[in-house]
Amino acid sequence: MPRLLHGATLTLEEIRGSRQRLAAQLIASQTAYVMPGLIATTDYDFLFPELQDDDANLLEESRATRDALLGLGQMMPDPTNPDPGDSGIPAAYTYFGQFVDHDITLESKSATLPELLDQNLTPLSRAEIASKLRNGRTGSLDLDSVYSLKAPMIGDLMELGTVASLGSASSQFSRPPLKDNFNDLPREPRCNALEMDRAARIGDERNDENLVTSQLHVAFLRAHNALVAAGADFDQAMLLLRQHYQAIVLTDFLPRVADPDIVADTIASGGRIFDWLATPYCVPLEFTVAAYRFGHSMVRPSYDYNVNFTSTPGKAALTLEQLFTFTALSGSFGPGLGAPPDGFDTLPEHLIIEWEHFVDVGQPFNCTRKIDTGLERELFRLRDLDGSILSDGTTSTEAMLRAHLAVRNLLRGYLLRLPTGQAVACALQKRLAGVREIPILSETDILNVALNKGQRNALKQGKFTTRTPLWFYILAEAAHCAGGNHLGPVGSTIVAEVLVGLVRPSACSILRAPGWCPTLPRAESERFTLTDLLRVAGVLAPAAVPAGRRRRTRQPRPANREASAR
Repeated sequence: MPRLLHGATLTLEEIRGSRQRLAAQLIASQTAYVMPGLIATTDYDFLFPELQDDDANLLEESRATRDALLGLGQMMPDPTNPDPGDSGIPAAYTYFGQFVDHDITLESKSATLPELLDQNLTPLSRAEIASKLRNGRTGSLDLDSVYSLKAPMIGDLMELGTVASLGSASSQFSRPPLKDNFNDLPREPRCNALEMDRAARIGDERNDENLVTSQLHVAFLRAHNALVAAGADFDQAMLLLRQHYQAIVLTDFLPRVADPDIVADTIASGGRIFDWLATPYCVPLEFTVAAYRFGHSMVRPSYDYNVNFTSTPGKAALTLEQLFTFTALSGSFGPGLGAPPDGFDTLPEHLIIEWEHFVDVGQPFNCTRKIDTGLERELFRLRDLDGSILSDGTTSTEAMLRAHLAVRNLLRGYLLRLPTGQAVACALQKRLAGVREIPILSETDILNVALNKGQRNALKQGKFTTRTPLWFYILAEAAHCAGGNHLGPVGSTIVAEVLVGLVRPSACSILRAPGWCPTLPRAESERFTLTDLLRVAGVLAPAAVPAGRRRRTRQPRPANREASAR
């Protein structure tokens, strides 16, 4: 498939043609690939379809609404206001959330749909959404982005890429301690075709969009290979990794980003809102276009990344701009950051991540930014394949739409008929009566969490204080109800319901395997975490064992192998 940048979509025509060409190439190739068959696209639908029957539940359809959304999308924090500060969530979970998103959704649309640039943009009808919008992923938490038909293999192992050596070219940078050569994604060779030049050969090229997500994908490839090295064959390793990935989502990621009580109730009850047994199986638009985009607000402006890029005297942290531009997908492997004039062919060794800076393993670590109605400035400077900023530096409408992630999010929600935050909160009040309290934010609540005067003006001009775009409402609710430390009641309910629901239909679902418990080495007996996965992958140092106590580890033991589908 063509390489895909953040916020972009594929047309249905492109995705179908790409799969046909890819199938022919793989059949003719002498290289082994994961080949589960050409997966058909799946559906999107509404979590609250009843809200579509009354226009009062939607944003007002008008040119004025569209223009007010452009103003609301100027979500850069006001330099005169204090920074909201950090949450207690380790920064790795921002990018794990992005990894999960790429695993379950790939929006593909008909080429006949209107462009967001259209000044007269109006919402689609439900019939148009149903017929012209599809999901290019399986829509279940089964590591579709890792075990894709495009992922190259060597025997039972997933292919890895090797990092480029600095040699003696740099005295400023060095390879982080205890890191081997196999810390990059497998890549195409250098070539003149921009869309193929050093492109990652992985199940979803979007996972090469920034350094942290790219290195996380490397960790999953390495974890699979570690399971094979421990005695599992391909199917057994895939099943083990899929199930432990689901465990991370349910027991580690979700309780951090959402209200832990809501997460626990959703798992225990089997879900109260999302019907995962519905036919055809659908990923809800309220989730993928609004609620699950909360992670955009968690992105930090810079990170202590490794021994070379850290906030210590004489050094500097890695900026968000560098994080996005020093990859083959959204930038290049040079020049800059110690690269020779013609750049590197693969990830240079001094940019191997040190995960100790991103997870809570006892030393100071990066935390996510608190969730609020602001995004870091670099997310208003989205980039093209050559690393250039999509915007021309002006404030024109076209420049905003091309380069501003917030504006894209808001206009896409308007185009796809998302109900307002207040309408969704009211619907949840009715559905969850007697189960939990779902407060509805007041006009004052909404205005109080606005970051600047321009945002407040847009809220008033668009009548958004009482009919708030759902994505903005989710962010405002997190700031108002949870101090930005995790999602509020509406956001927590939608995200928990859908992610728990997406585990259940998986062929290897741990929620449908009675008595399932983690079997891979872990720090806690009943819980497998992202930190545990990184240790299995060999990219994070083993946990220290107190004196006089030996840590007992189990060998990988496949469960329910029959359920695995290669």
